[in-house]
Amino acid sequence: MKIRLICLPEEATDAARALATGFDVIEISDPYPMRGTSRNVRIYAEVRPHP
Repeated sequence: MKIRLICLPEEATDAARALATGFDVIEISDPYPMRGTSRNVRIYAEVRPHP
């Protein structure tokens, strides 16, 4: 399963940790800045549900 997170840079670590509580995290990308003047970043994650 692939998930895109959109959050503030300072929330990125907490968001990745939150994913790990409900899923087996296979890969998490570096944060990418959003276009325009948004302060948010995009993070792409590949996960599997816990068995």
